Amino acid sequence: MEKTKQRISWIDVTKGIAIYLVILGHSLIGLKVNDYIFAFHMPLFFIASGLLFREKSIKKTIAGNIKKLLVPYYITSVCVILGRAVSAYLQGWTVQNIRNLCLNTMIGAVFGYGVDGSKWFFTVWMIGAIWFLWAFFWSDIIIHVVFHYTKSWQEWQRAFLIIGISAVSYIVGQYIWIPTNLDVGGFAILFVYIGYLLQKIRIWEKGKLPWICWILCVIVWVYASHTGGINMVIRVVPNFVVLFGAVAGSVMTMKLAIQLDKIPGISRCLSWFGKNSMKILCVHLFEILILSWDFIEVKCHVPVTRLTTIILRTIFIVVVVLCINGVQGIYKKQKKQK
Repeated sequence: MEKTKQRISWIDVTKGIAIYLVILGHSLIGLKVNDYIFAFHMPLFFIASGLLFREKSIKKTIAGNIKKLLVPYYITSVCVILGRAVSAYLQGWTVQNIRNLCLNTMIGAVFGYGVDGSKWFFTVWMIGAIWFLWAFFWSDIIIHVVFHYTKSWQEWQRAFLIIGISAVSYIVGQYIWIPTNLDVGGFAILFVYIGYLLQKIRIWEKGKLPWICWILCVIVWVYASHTGGINMVIRVVPNFVVLFGAVAGSVMTMKLAIQLDKIPGISRCLSWFGKNSMKILCVHLFEILILSWDFIEVKCHVPVTRLTTIILRTIFIVVVVLCINGVQGIYKKQKKQK
């Protein structure tokens, strides 16, 4: 039982690191360091889900993921639409332009693209960072379907099937972006399955990998970063090495998380980020699309740098998520009393 708690704890730390890398990545656009982050930070989420994979019924999986992923997705989308409308109104936009803005954002929410999509029959506006929720939704369902129908298969047979589904999904994404990112979810099951395999062999345990393998992980991750890395949102995998780079970066992050989990203060902080990673992602999206930190510079005459932006973003996200948790706590308490 103690091992289970420890495992969950450091996985929360891993997810906490991953979600903060998302915030950093969006704050450091244009800098070379971003390549090192983007080389693995999104695959890391899928690998982490594979670490926790436990087979459930397909019906239960779909119902759970609708509640856990799609409800927050559409709540966030509505907030973004309303936020954009209010922001445009305050800036003096015409009613027609505000209507068009809201309509295009609604269409973007239906499609779920992370960037403006041109690989459809018409250009679709992006919904932004929460594209991940739909991709995660599909990856979890697909991997459960695969395991459900391959119970009697040997592991190598299942591995070939998963590689095949992932490859076909990637190829499809080169020609057309399927609405709600079904193609990305299909591609991502490769990383979910890798997480599942890592969990089976417990690669993070001391002595499982010789030190030379960790050095190799660093080399592969750095090389993959220099070649552009993997970009799941635009369906780009420049070469096979970036796949290994994504896994190498993820494994190193897990190793780091295990060490940080031993430091109480840091562990508690990162675990909180990990446990609230979905809420953080949703609030971060709203903050990116609606708020502009430049007003601080205008109103307070304080220069806004990348560092101050990161600090302001972190404070805003933490405060809003704490408020959301507080409201949820009050609601649950009242529900129990009825």
